[in-house]
Amino acid sequence: MFQTYERTLARIIENQEEILSELKVIKDKVRRIKNCLNDLEQKMDNGFDITNNKAFKEDTIKGAAKALIEKAIYPKNSQIKSKAEKYVQENYAEYFEKFTLKDWNVYYVNNIHRPLLQKIRSLQGTLMNKIKETLFSVYGNLIEPINNKTNPDEVIMWKKSTKTIECYQKLFKELKEGSDDTYMNRILHKIWPDGNALPEKIAYAIAVCQTMFNPKNKIITMSDHIVKNLIAINLEQRSKRKNNLNYFDKANKRPRVKLADLDPEEVQEAENDLDEDIDKEKDTDDYEKNMDNDE
Repeated sequence: MFQTYERTLARIIENQEEILSELKVIKDKVRRIKNCLNDLEQKMDNGFDITNNKAFKEDTIKGAAKALIEKAIYPKNSQIKSKAEKYVQENYAEYFEKFTLKDWNVYYVNNIHRPLLQKIRSLQGTLMNKIKETLFSVYGNLIEPINNKTNPDEVIMWKKSTKTIECYQKLFKELKEGSDDTYMNRILHKIWPDGNALPEKIAYAIAVCQTMFNPKNKIITMSDHIVKNLIAINLEQRSKRKNNLNYFDKANKRPRVKLADLDPEEVQEAENDLDEDIDKEKDTDDYEKNMDNDE
């Protein structure tokens, strides 16, 4: 009986030693955490320089780019800088106040501007790809598939094919006489089913579809200059008929988008200007360099 008690006591002592050992490990971890927190508080008290923080830069670039692309497909440099500044003011106010005007300008140029431009271009590319994918989805079997890696000769063959020409001709035509149901409208509705899109985004989607089909544009990828020109033309036509971009027909539950350039003559005007721009671009070897300088 006595031996049984001894063994029980020995196990209890052994367990206590294990518990004490584990408690010591936990105590050490708590001490290290406290030290880290103390270091962090000290850095903040001493004016911790958040501009060296990678997360701050990435968040500012991502947040500003998202806000910009919601307002403009091709924002101006002044808009880009203003939006970045506003984002930092709203989300990092206590740190932004420590900037002098000169310091902020230098920091923006050296750390924010170029990666922010790249992020905006990435978002533009995402939207463009969505428009292209939607175009093929809406036309379905009426059009043959093609991708960005297709060589120029095959692109020309695709654009001059009977199927593609017919799809191009049907882009703005009413599918049923007396209705505003067109393939272009269907594309827009599939991209923005809630009807919540700015006029510039609608004009951009139309421009992408026009450029996609245009036989003089021998590649599937698109020049910003050409697309910008078509956006300007589509917006100009919209300003002539403001009511044509209402998103919903109140008499129907089905949303309807009315386009700015349903008039065949105006569509032809846009496409003629597009052809002229493509021809000019062929003669400009340093076109992309000039675009970079503009930026």
